[in-house]
Amino acid sequence: MRHLTGSSVRVVIGIVGYYGFVRGYPLGPELMQRLCALPWGDGVELREMNWGPVAIVQDFQARADKPERVVLVGALDRGLPHGAVSRRRWSGGALDPQAVQRRMFEAVTGVISLDNLLVIGAQFGIWPARTYTVELQWPESGLGDLVLGEIAVDHARGQVVGERPLTAHNARIVQRIVDAVRTLALDEEPPGVQSLGVEQLTPVAAVAHHRFVDDIAMQCPKPTR
Repeated sequence: MRHLTGSSVRVVIGIVGYYGFVRGYPLGPELMQRLCALPWGDGVELREMNWGPVAIVQDFQARADKPERVVLVGALDRGLPHGAVSRRRWSGGALDPQAVQRRMFEAVTGVISLDNLLVIGAQFGIWPARTYTVELQWPESGLGDLVLGEIAVDHARGQVVGERPLTAHNARIVQRIVDAVRTLALDEEPPGVQSLGVEQLTPVAAVAHHRFVDDIAMQCPKPTR
């Protein structure tokens, strides 16, 4: 977590899924360095949100100062061209309780997800009216593939993570993210912002607990009379 300036925080910028050890990843250290270098002025706080949504929500609940604006940055798959950067304003909406519970279940398993954070945060009422997202279009397997590509095998030292530098293509993506974050954090009426409601969220992935319930049902059939 990095407190940039000011004692009274008005804007919180959270990098959801930030990886400081993966240099080639657009949500890696280059992004954080460029954001920290900007002249934000007073009242802006920049946070690394690379842990579970439930812990982030609890941290917001414990704050004495409630931000007037939140900008969340994350990578996910919205079906856009690879590397696209979009700006959205969270409009919320009603979700079935079971849908919220599925996202809670995924969150406590350690999955870092921008969509889950939005839903769980809304459930506990932590988001201000001005909650924005900066979204990097990145396929679901993209981060895992990239991390594997970052691992350089050195038989003398073992495996070294983070050796691959940022590519020119990803550097351009980083700058687009930085520009979008600055606009959403500081402009009174940011232009070109799409609405983001619950109906647009990426569905929760099918996880093992569904199969577990089926297996239990097969192994423990109901007694017959």
